[in-house]
Amino acid sequence: MWGPSLEKKIKDIIENIPKLPGIYIMKDSRSEILYIGKAKVLRNRVRSYFQNSRGLHPRTRMFIRKVDDIKFLTTKTEAEALILESNFIKKHQPKYNVLLKDDKHYPYLRLTTQEKFPRLEVVRRVKKDKATYFGPYTMVKEVRETIRLIYKIFPLRQSKDKLDGSPLRRPCLNHQMGRCLAPCAGLASSENYSQVVQEVSLFLKGKNTTLLKNLKEQMQTASVETRYEEAAVLRDKILAVQTVLDKQKIISTSLEDQDVIAYCSEKDKAMAQVLIIRSGKMLGEKIFKLKSLNEMEEDETLSSFIKQYYSEETLIPSEILLPHPVEDADLISNWLSEKKGTRVRLEVPVIGKKRDLIKMAEENARFSMRMERDKGEVGTRSLEELQSSLGLKHFPEVIEGFDLSNISGEHAVGSMVVFENALAEKSKYRRYKIATVKGIDDYAMLREVMTRRYSRLLEEDAPLPNLILIDGGKGHLNAGHEVLEALDLMDRVDLACIAKGKFRNNLATDEVYLPDQKTPVLFHENSPSRFLMQRIRDEAHRFAITYHRKLRNKTTLESPLESVQGIGKKRRLLLLKQFGSLENIQKASLEDLMAIPGITQGLAEKIQKALS
Repeated sequence: MWGPSLEKKIKDIIENIPKLPGIYIMKDSRSEILYIGKAKVLRNRVRSYFQNSRGLHPRTRMFIRKVDDIKFLTTKTEAEALILESNFIKKHQPKYNVLLKDDKHYPYLRLTTQEKFPRLEVVRRVKKDKATYFGPYTMVKEVRETIRLIYKIFPLRQSKDKLDGSPLRRPCLNHQMGRCLAPCAGLASSENYSQVVQEVSLFLKGKNTTLLKNLKEQMQTASVETRYEEAAVLRDKILAVQTVLDKQKIISTSLEDQDVIAYCSEKDKAMAQVLIIRSGKMLGEKIFKLKSLNEMEEDETLSSFIKQYYSEETLIPSEILLPHPVEDADLISNWLSEKKGTRVRLEVPVIGKKRDLIKMAEENARFSMRMERDKGEVGTRSLEELQSSLGLKHFPEVIEGFDLSNISGEHAVGSMVVFENALAEKSKYRRYKIATVKGIDDYAMLREVMTRRYSRLLEEDAPLPNLILIDGGKGHLNAGHEVLEALDLMDRVDLACIAKGKFRNNLATDEVYLPDQKTPVLFHENSPSRFLMQRIRDEAHRFAITYHRKLRNKTTLESPLESVQGIGKKRRLLLLKQFGSLENIQKASLEDLMAIPGITQGLAEKIQKALS
């Protein structure tokens, strides 16, 4: 397996590994990490890889043959080793570990219960800030609909001000419509507002039966005490909540918070499915692509997924249903229990409704895998056609697309998007603020962006793309050609430009330009490769213009206020929050400006002068 010198080196390393809990890191001759694992007894675990290689899984034998060095980190307990292993895998993405490839940050609703008058907001991450979080929601549309319903049913404030009960402004239109208690105007008592917050919390937790009971009792009391208008409002709330309740489907009779995990695998790919069930109701699902090499052991695949998934997930259910047992089940359960603060069970149901939930998750995972496979096959065909039509030297497995955005040379930016196997890899996108070019010179801007990009890749000895696709015509092609020639990359990377044709609003007339070729390449109207290039071009354009607008808006909003002595970041943000826009600040009277905490008459006069 190794030469005598390497075999002795490995034996010496193993003898120096302590008999303690911790993680081990196996590296190849180039110091690249092959595999990261944990162990209760490090020396025994590492030694097991080299004592009987025939008994190892084929994938394990594969990376063991490449091991040149082994590093280790000790921990006090095996539980600490488990957490450290998960963090290191996520950070270093070792080649032979199971990896969560598409770990998306799903939206949550955050109720700021740490504030005197809580408000609702959409967030992507859960923090330990004493606020109350609900979710995750798998669709942004679902979040918006939920918020819309809440504001319709409950008089919760929509302003973002930090309130202490003292009035900041006059009541807004929402108060006049009966949709807000107006705490910003000092009209809401803590007691009344807390009642609203409690009702919103019950609604978001899915405890609508309890909420309905409370609302009916309030309506009955209001009716008896002849507060008929209040009773009518409560009646409308009850009808709205009842409508939501009728739409919700109970799929688990246990009424517990559950996650149902299943997966399916094909060759070197796997797809994991998480069904999210809260209070017996299906809230949504999450799909994850798992990246691995060769066939993985089921136990390792599932165990690694659980550890990586829950390492960042903070809203942990009481019960996690699994399709089969996993190694370290008790250890994982204890870790999650400590993280949640209450007992978390890992269960492998064999029969009954819980087993039916596992089957549902497995079927969804298989469907997602089929969709992914079909998408991959379409992508491969489009890439094969692209290589053939353009006469590319390299198969365009990795394509990097470039675009620029500016207005008369101002706020000039460049964007770079990455497509791998015809699919967007958004985590690898990059954006560039133009630093060396003044005025309008798209070609010079492109040369700057591409030089920065590929000089860095060469410096880091990082992988290069197979094809560079630029949004532009012959001039942009020549600029890109100059960069690749200067960096001696013409033989290593293909280059092309996609330009609007004769009829700019007709995608069918788009033209593709290649180096050393005078006439553009035209594609069939329904060509998959043409659609792919247009998609890459449009995505690069979207990414560039989004960044450009961000920089432009930032300057538009902040620059005039930054010039006012005494107006720092906090007061600037307070002004923008209060008035909504720079235009509204300009229109504000001296008295309106002085109503903002910390704005004196002298400072208000300075603001008016700066914005006039």
